Amino acid sequence: MAIFQTTRSFFKWADLHSKTLDLPNIEQAFLDWCDWNFDATRTKPTAAQTAFSNAARVGALIDEALDRTSTIISLSRLRKKKKPKEWGRESDKIDFSKLFIMGEALIDICESLSIDAVQGPLPIEISYRCGKTTTHWCGLIPTDKLKWNGLLGENKKPLPRRERRINDVSWNSRHSIMNLRLEAEILIFIAQTQINLTQALELKASKVKYQSNTTGYKVTNLHKARRGGEVSFDIYSEYRPHFDRYLKWRDQLFPDDELLFPLKSHTTKTPGTCPVFRAVRNVLSELDISYVNPRTLRLSKVNWLLRKTRDPALTAEMAQHTETTLLQSYERPNHQAALSELTRYHQAQEAALVPPGPGMCVTREPLHIDTILKGAPKPDCANPAGCLFCVHQRDIAELDHVWSLFSYRYLKSVELATHRPTATESDSHPAKIVVDAVTAKIAAFSNIDAFKAWTIESAIRIEEGKFHPKWDGFIKLMELRL
Repeated sequence: MAIFQTTRSFFKWADLHSKTLDLPNIEQAFLDWCDWNFDATRTKPTAAQTAFSNAARVGALIDEALDRTSTIISLSRLRKKKKPKEWGRESDKIDFSKLFIMGEALIDICESLSIDAVQGPLPIEISYRCGKTTTHWCGLIPTDKLKWNGLLGENKKPLPRRERRINDVSWNSRHSIMNLRLEAEILIFIAQTQINLTQALELKASKVKYQSNTTGYKVTNLHKARRGGEVSFDIYSEYRPHFDRYLKWRDQLFPDDELLFPLKSHTTKTPGTCPVFRAVRNVLSELDISYVNPRTLRLSKVNWLLRKTRDPALTAEMAQHTETTLLQSYERPNHQAALSELTRYHQAQEAALVPPGPGMCVTREPLHIDTILKGAPKPDCANPAGCLFCVHQRDIAELDHVWSLFSYRYLKSVELATHRPTATESDSHPAKIVVDAVTAKIAAFSNIDAFKAWTIESAIRIEEGKFHPKWDGFIKLMELRL
């Protein structure tokens, strides 16, 4: 329906602009229509994406009709707007603590579901290091929920059909608990190797070979069905014992299956269908643990390596990507690292030091400003008045600093009031120059709407005799001189 309406709008435009839509002229008419849409988006930038979508629909019809080898829309000035990355979204934040908690639960599942446990009596209980336990009946209704507790007659024996189901340890009866471990093993495998889920499901089992390297082992001799060749990947040395135990478990329970992860069920009809990890999700939900999907696991591995190595080139090589692909598609913001880097940058560029005067200082190397007045105090990192005429002095956009400026100006006003100039003194008193400098700073704050309320509040405090703690003691001493 959208294609039909867009095509009608194209023909309507052609009629209004006297364009002939025949075989020799259709391409030029389409490009003219694209230019008309492009000009229209200049005054309304939000319509750029809609213009491109409409042109792409019509262009696809023209490409098919003319049997073009390249898309005609690529010849126009319309371009698809790429949606900028919204860094800071909650979905982009990788919480490694939750990831590790989920990993511990997956390991507990794998270690609890040994061959003896899978083929043992029902129910099967899995204990977790968090102190909780989950009970699995492999599709059977728990005994305590059955009428007469599932017992029959005076002999108190289980119902024959139920007893046969309990004693059956084949895949048909225990597939739910087997799939639970398989799902957990797949997630652990993806987190370790950073392999794609589809690729992991296609791997064929064989006798693996280990080749040691600096971080662990390089695993070879595994085959990929679609690729038809050998696949290799790197694992950490700590993962090898766990992987070996899984291979023994798999070989004993699935001796005739060629897949490394023979995940299947009665409900899945299409072979190779990617699982939704419903069994793992249900267990994690019961344990109140957040679930992390395979894609996020892969992203987490890359970002964990990137944060550990601080080397994008090395991380890209380990992840088998180009550095550009790594930074554009896989890197996620590390808010803590960003805050640390910003802090270190500002410390290096404008290290905040506590000066004797109001405000902050960026370095202990006093240097007077170029427009310093005659008789003004010289900066020496000892005289508070000198800070006002130092190039390294910085004002702070907060109420406390504005209150400090008002209090310091009052202090210098009291000092100026105690001065009795002689007839021979023609230059301004240094305190008068300081008062003028502080007044100029206060005026700058009052001229900004966001800071004007601070100047009003500070003036009221001075009228009430509430001075800034930094200058309150000096003001009381100076007032005694009056």
